[in-house]
Amino acid sequence: MLNIFLNTGQPPLKPELLSLRKGSYLFHQGDQVASFFYVKTGKIKLTRNTIEGAQALIYVALPDETVAEASLFANEYHCSAIADAKSEIIRYKKTDFLHYLEQNPAAMKDVLKVFARQVRDLRAINEMKNIHSAKERILAFIKHVMNEHREVHLKMTLKDVAYKIGLAHETFYRELKNLEKAKVLIRKERYLKLL
Repeated sequence: MLNIFLNTGQPPLKPELLSLRKGSYLFHQGDQVASFFYVKTGKIKLTRNTIEGAQALIYVALPDETVAEASLFANEYHCSAIADAKSEIIRYKKTDFLHYLEQNPAAMKDVLKVFARQVRDLRAINEMKNIHSAKERILAFIKHVMNEHREVHLKMTLKDVAYKIGLAHETFYRELKNLEKAKVLIRKERYLKLL
């Protein structure tokens, strides 16, 4: 992820590290936008109130992801952000962040690359969710994120991967075991290798 999101001493940015307990709100739908957020650790669930009054899950942001990017160009948050696990969040003042990007074209380009990657990954994940076979969905995910050595070093738990690709974690674990038995992949703690 970008150094810009992790470098807490870079003027004029003065990021603040927030520690959230599970269930704590980062912001509420309708709040005035004052900040931009980066997930350092944990998991942030984005929900939106529907016309019927129900809560719809929009997205779950995991480590190394930004939260509510569109809020940089909005007056109010169009969703709520809730910690779904103990989380550490880096918060930037919206005006400072935008000013920094305006003054630093290279940083602006880096941020655009991050946002473009996140959009590409979201589209790929949505496409994977249309694959009916759990086995084929898992293989599609591995092929999408593996390096040139056919390895995946996960920054999230296997349960989070299951959620991300739309599988029950029990189904995900079962299919991983089947792929291991069939010698299609090797699995260790947060590591997968496609054979």
